[in-house]
Amino acid sequence: MIRSLVLMLMLVVSQSVFAAQGETLKNDSKETWGWRTAMITSLMLTLATNPLGADEYNVTPMSSTDVAGIKLGFRWHQDEVLGELFGAQLTHYYLFAYNYWQSTIVDGQEGVVNGLEFIPVFRMNWSYNSLLSFVETSVGASVLSRNELNGRQFSTNFQFANSLAFGGYFTPQASWTLQLQHYSNNSIKLPNNGINFYNLNFAFRY
Repeated sequence: MIRSLVLMLMLVVSQSVFAAQGETLKNDSKETWGWRTAMITSLMLTLATNPLGADEYNVTPMSSTDVAGIKLGFRWHQDEVLGELFGAQLTHYYLFAYNYWQSTIVDGQEGVVNGLEFIPVFRMNWSYNSLLSFVETSVGASVLSRNELNGRQFSTNFQFANSLAFGGYFTPQASWTLQLQHYSNNSIKLPNNGINFYNLNFAFRY
């Protein structure tokens, strides 16, 4: 029951983020908002059923210049501690996620990017029960449905996904992370404009 309530709250928040980001989204038709709501609701219900046997799921509002987004993902935490430094433990988990990006200045499907990503994430934990408990870094792979958005040329559908973050725990079952995430192809092909997002991750253990 609690999991369902949390997912519905995240749905409301994500819709509010899209609505607040620009005039283009405010002018979308009721039908467009209908299928957008149905899609996000279906994805969140998929998270609730845990079809991939993950340890944790995350719901992430994303924000960039003239772009609003949401990330929905599964996490698999590994048991081993990779190392210790001044009492802090280095651990890691694997993230598989779906991204939906919506331009706030381009109408219709021309302003939509869908993406899938797989990212190993490394976390340095100095606590497991505090509101501020860890920092994270990651480099992974992402595949985007488009190689251009708002005039930004990504040149390739394949993108590296890099991030830096810090966060902590609300409870042993729920955590938050404030994240800076960068997508680019590392100049595999030019032009390589890339894009930066500021993300607020909410993660919940199954």
